[in-house]
Amino acid sequence: MLASSSSYTPKPKQRNHSSDGNNISTFSADDDGGGGNASSNNNDIIPPPPRQRSSVASSVKSTGSDPAEDQRRQDRKVCLLRGGVVITLLTATTIVATLVGLYVKNDEHSNFQTQYDDSVSMVAESFQNRIDIKYNTAKTFSAMITSRYGNVAQAVIGEEPIWPNVTIPDFQEQAKAMLTIADGRAISFNPIITQDVNRLEWEAHATATAEILGDPLLVTPDPDTEWPDNRTVSFGIYSRDKDKNVIYDPGYAPNSTYYKDVMVPVWQIAPIENNSKAIMYNLHSETNRQQALDHMLRYQVADLTAFLQLVQDVDTRPSAILFYPVFDVFRTKAEDGTVNPDQEQTVVGSISIVFSWDTLLNDILPSYIKGMICVLHSSTGESFSYHISGDEVHLMGEGDLHDVNYDKYEHNFEARLLLDEDVQDEINSEIKFIVYTLSIYPSEEFESEYVTNRAAIYAIGVVLIFLFTAGLFLLYDYLVEDRQQKTARLAKQRGNIVDSMFPAAFRDRLYKVYGNAADDAASPTPPHRDSCASTFGDVVVSSGHPSGSEYGTSTITGTNDSDGQEGASLVPGGAKRRSTKINMKKIDKFMKGIRSSLHDENPLLANSSDVLLDDPIADLFPDTSIMFSDIVGFTKWSSEHSPAEVFQLLEQIFWEFDSLASLHNVFKLGTIGDCYIAVTGIPDPIDDHAIVLTRFAFDARDKVREVCARLESEGLDTAKLDMRFGIHSGATTAGILRGTKSRFELFGDTINTASRMESTGIGGKIQLSEETAELIRLHSKSRWLTKRDTKIFAKGKGELQTYWVEPERAACRVSFLETNGEKEGINGENNRRSLNSRLSDPQSLEESLEEEGEKLEEGELDEFMSIVMVGNEKVDLSKSE
Repeated sequence: MLASSSSYTPKPKQRNHSSDGNNISTFSADDDGGGGNASSNNNDIIPPPPRQRSSVASSVKSTGSDPAEDQRRQDRKVCLLRGGVVITLLTATTIVATLVGLYVKNDEHSNFQTQYDDSVSMVAESFQNRIDIKYNTAKTFSAMITSRYGNVAQAVIGEEPIWPNVTIPDFQEQAKAMLTIADGRAISFNPIITQDVNRLEWEAHATATAEILGDPLLVTPDPDTEWPDNRTVSFGIYSRDKDKNVIYDPGYAPNSTYYKDVMVPVWQIAPIENNSKAIMYNLHSETNRQQALDHMLRYQVADLTAFLQLVQDVDTRPSAILFYPVFDVFRTKAEDGTVNPDQEQTVVGSISIVFSWDTLLNDILPSYIKGMICVLHSSTGESFSYHISGDEVHLMGEGDLHDVNYDKYEHNFEARLLLDEDVQDEINSEIKFIVYTLSIYPSEEFESEYVTNRAAIYAIGVVLIFLFTAGLFLLYDYLVEDRQQKTARLAKQRGNIVDSMFPAAFRDRLYKVYGNAADDAASPTPPHRDSCASTFGDVVVSSGHPSGSEYGTSTITGTNDSDGQEGASLVPGGAKRRSTKINMKKIDKFMKGIRSSLHDENPLLANSSDVLLDDPIADLFPDTSIMFSDIVGFTKWSSEHSPAEVFQLLEQIFWEFDSLASLHNVFKLGTIGDCYIAVTGIPDPIDDHAIVLTRFAFDARDKVREVCARLESEGLDTAKLDMRFGIHSGATTAGILRGTKSRFELFGDTINTASRMESTGIGGKIQLSEETAELIRLHSKSRWLTKRDTKIFAKGKGELQTYWVEPERAACRVSFLETNGEKEGINGENNRRSLNSRLSDPQSLEESLEEEGEKLEEGELDEFMSIVMVGNEKVDLSKSE
């Protein structure tokens, strides 16, 4: 601090009381810092250093802050913040990973449950349907026998009832068809025989009609076989004893509850192959079959046997037999449609369908379903387990072999026969009726198709992502901390240098002075500058130029005062002047950025000297055809319509052209306004490039008219628009012109001539040059060409002979002949016959087309169809050559 005084005299020690009356600081002239030296030439003196030190000490005490303590507090805050971030990341990782894992796991279990439920429904439905088919097949076959040999049928022909002496001719053919429908292994007709009533009579009938059965060995024994394999029908009804030996059946079933003297022998069976030895076997002699037959006889309903192991099966294969009764008569129905319950029916036989249970479970599920477990339980206590994978089913073994871990997914379905309700109620009260229940479970194989380790993988992935993020954060924090430490070390080193150069009191003041200077520099109000120019790299702004000059306010700021004077932007320290400088800097930076980005981003500009040393990408194509086309009347039309409507028209037309170009293998060169340019023979040379491009022009012209008609219906007034086409053929130079926007370009006289063909053309027509016309003739299409009456004048070419090109079209349509036949005074059918006769001769065809075309009114030509009848065939003349 500087003081103004004429002299300075050291004073004795004094006390300096602080404002609060408590703190006392002392100084003397002898204190460290040196005494005050007077200068005779300068009145400015330096105050005593002790006083300055006392002032600094007082300031430190008043603030009560310790830099070391402040640093420690900052370090603690940073540590707490780091810990908070790490804990937050760990918590977020745990929560997100858990939620993702749970979501994926629940989604997989949902898919598993849905697929399992659908599979269960398919298995249960198919299982019951196949039982119903077997039941209905047996019922149908039983009805066929009753209708043919029943008491009513016998009475019609004047015969007495013949039961049980019935043998069905052609049984094999009828039974095999039924067996295919039922998907069974065997089907048989079994009469009901009573021991003391009709056994001998029936055995005599069987011996007499055995030849009908289809196996001669049942009539005549095989001399090469021994007993009992060589037995015949004449042996009679047989059964097996407890040792499985063949015996003549005694005609008594001691284990039967109701019908001990009844026998049910197999009489006719299909297929007869491998089943002939079962003929004459008494089914009622076996306990498993006996119970089902007793229920059938007593309740006159169908019934199933218990599990059976058929003799022809070497491996275990659970099977069963469905017995359905054959009645002597049908029950008649009353007028209300109900069956007369009082009419008596007698069971005179049975239809038996032998099947294996696995056939009811195969070919049900799609191939991707694997691992369904089905356990078939019988009310007798037996069980068998099946494994289903797709359309295949395998027997796992006897008993319930499903995994008990999947008991909660159990579904049970009872196999029911289609019985009347009153009969079903009576059967349900019988505890001895055999009932089958199908239990369905998933397996680990099935579950593994849907419940995978994806949940864990996704959770681990989330954890890894968060760990990676945390790692990046820690790395960033480490780098920042390392940088700060390096900066602190450097600052400390520089501080040590400063400390060595300045005493402590002056150093603190020096820091404070530079700190205030920095604050002033950051102040929003700049210091006063001369109005003539800005400094430190700013744009120089002169105030002496007129407002309309290059440097005027209109150029720099774009705004004037309300009275037309400039000045606001040039006022020293004004906001508009600062805005002007900032805007100029932005513009300059933007332009420089564009120029630099062009060189940075475009390799052609960045390395143009190297790139242009390479050979140009160009080639000569000697055989090409080029088409120019533009819309006639487009300029006037576009001036009367909105930009959106203009682009709607162009987009729809050029979209159709692009589709046709792809169809015809035509190369689209580009568009210029309403002009569409296409070329053939480039980049792939072809021999018929002129033909291809001409066909493309035909179709393009049709598409233009379609689009214009469609847009006309939408109110765009495009009916009068049309397109003219010009085509020229010749050699063309083609290549890639390199630059900031490299493009594929064509060069040569062929381009110019093609453009002249289009510009001198007529709307709705396709004009060809002499060169293109010659190529058309070479491909036998000279009938397409029509020589233009007058030559055209092309700039730089002189007079040129050109040609119009039109495809062959048949001016014949069936609808015209039919609707206009009476108007012309002829019948439509006669007209068609006349036309067909004229089509046999090309000259006659041409004359007929001209005649029919002349009859049309203006505008009807577009309605002509190109399909005509030649004989009895349709001919598409638009595609004919």
